Parts: sequence; structure tokens; C-alpha cells
Amino acid sequence: MKQNKNRAVAISPRDKQILEAMKPVADGIAMAFGNSCEVVLHSFESLDRSIIYIRNGHITGRSEGSPITDLGMKILKEAEEAGETITGCYYSKTADGKTLRSVTTLIRNGAGKPIGMMCINFNMSTPLADILDTFRNPEGKKDKTPENFVNNIDDLIKTTLRDTIGAINSHNHIPNNEKNKTIVFELIKKGIFDIKGAIDIVARELAVSRYTIYNYIRENKFDTKKETE
Repeated sequence: MKQNKNRAVAISPRDKQILEAMKPVADGIAMAFGNSCEVVLHSFESLDRSIIYIRNGHITGRSEGSPITDLGMKILKEAEEAGETITGCYYSKTADGKTLRSVTTLIRNGAGKPIGMMCINFNMSTPLADILDTFRNPEGKKDKTPENFVNNIDDLIKTTLRDTIGAINSHNHIPNNEKNKTIVFELIKKGIFDIKGAIDIVARELAVSRYTIYNYIRENKFDTKKETE
């Protein structure tokens, strides 16, 4: 592609911080969808070296420092003229014949100026067995903690409490008179008591007083402090 440095955008230090903050987003998308998903972060500061971060670049053979594409130029132009933000889903082919299903999202700064874009390119040529294997055996941290999807914060507290009670009750080595305290300690780890009103709900569900919950929280803080000294 012919370089066109005249279309580059002036990028401020704050704009660079915004783009830098998008890198973990790219990591998360790539982790969620595996090696068949390329995620590319572009900066409009230098169009001939626009890629500032890339995951799974083996899909298109690109790396950091590669230039913007012809479609990227088109998206930048449309953003300037019509305020478009998302382009896709669209299909394209790589030089070695892979079929990609892609979405490109424009990144704007606080003033609404386009400063970059994130492109997600899923390799549709990946064998189905490989895609299924990715979702059965995801890369990265193997966290088996269930995620609860709720409609309000009270439901979140009660659901988390219910799961915690079930987990603690499954451990026969924990004495019955220690279970409530152990449950509260686990809820502290999960950040539940950072939520307003959580102490009242937990006390009610465990059939103990608020004072008892406060005592457990203070005890946990004391134990944590001793461990760090």
C-alpha cells in the first residue's frame, strides 16, 4: 500500500495513554477467542507504522510497526466525514488464503477526535475441531470460580453468599462453630463487603447480628496485618 503520511493525526500524551489502556482489552479478546483471533491496535500518529500492539499476528503475518491497511484508511476517512465508529462484520482474505471475519472499532479521545482503532480478525479457515479445543482448554489462568449474572446488587450479594456457604459446608474439616466466620472471611476475599448494605444482608441470611459480622471483619483485618508484619 502506498504510504500517506499526510493523513497522520497529531497524538497528544493523553491520547497515547488512551491507546495504551486498550492493550489489556486486546489481551482479553485474544484470550477469550484463542489463537484463531487476531487483535490489532492501531495508532493514527504514524500511518506507515500504525500497528502499536498485536496479538496472534501469525494470522496475517503482521507485527508491531506494520502499516495501516487500505480499509483502515477508508475507516479513518469515513470517521472524519460521517462520524462512523464501528465497521463490520466484514470478510476478507489473507495472502495465503485464510478467510477472516472482522470488526473494526474506532478509538476516539475525550474531544471525539479519532486517534486509533482496534481490529478483531477471526480466522474462519481454522478447523472446527481446533476452535472447539480452544474453548475446551483455554489458555491462561484456569479459574473455575463461577460467575453469577444478576439483575440487582442484592441478588449479587445473596448469590455469592449462597455459593460461599455451599463451598464451606462441603469441607467437613471445618467445625460447625467456625463456619460462619470462615464464610465471612471468604466473602471479604471476594470483596462483597465493599458493597453498601452487604453486612446487613449477610447478617440476616446467616441469622447472626451485624455486630458478629463486624467482629469477624475486624478479626480478619487483624490476622491479615499480623501476616504482613
